[in-house]
Amino acid sequence: MTDLPQRTMTEQVMARLRDMILSGELAPGSRLDQNDLARRFGVSLVPLREALARLQSSGLVRIVPHRGVFVESLSVEELLDIYQVREALEDLASRLAAPRLSAADLATLDRLKIEMEQTAKIDDFDAFLDLHRDFHFTIYRAAGRRHLLQLLTQLWDLSARYRRFQLYAFPERMHTSLFEIQAILEACHRRDPDALALLVRYKVHQTVVSLLDIIQREPTPTVASMANGKHVDER
Repeated sequence: MTDLPQRTMTEQVMARLRDMILSGELAPGSRLDQNDLARRFGVSLVPLREALARLQSSGLVRIVPHRGVFVESLSVEELLDIYQVREALEDLASRLAAPRLSAADLATLDRLKIEMEQTAKIDDFDAFLDLHRDFHFTIYRAAGRRHLLQLLTQLWDLSARYRRFQLYAFPERMHTSLFEIQAILEACHRRDPDALALLVRYKVHQTVVSLLDIIQREPTPTVASMANGKHVDER
């Protein structure tokens, strides 16, 4: 990695850090040891700091002067903020995408739905989440709106930790989600913008309802640590 151009190195470091944050390997609220991370990635501090600055702009970390860099914590306020905006934008993207879905898009959606069913049978949460994201973005890309897709990508990145927490705390939600996916798939095959937008919006809303229910039943530290039993917030 150290022989790569600086820009490429920064992008690779950013991708690895993003994956570690979204998977929960780097816990919400935890302080990042930059020297340790640089050693682990085999890079200098320069590309690491550039990567962290870019992750701060996307809302995944917070750089506190004279204190360090922290993974952003989870909160009810952020949850509602992210998902309310997602509801509106995914409604719009679905309406735009419905009449533009190609035969190839529909074939991809059919395949992804089958693969989600297979991962649900073995409770492979991480694979399910990856397939779930691919399913929705196959639809949203068909809208043909670059800036809308960029906004949705950022919002899905920010909400990934909440979605992962939901499945680990409430695994039956994965199976309920498949019924919603089936309805969405049928609306896609009909290329029905109103039905597709309504179903997508309902699915996002139900995720919020489920998460809020979990939060009401669990102590705040458990929520903040995505069910890993640890709560670290040194800010």
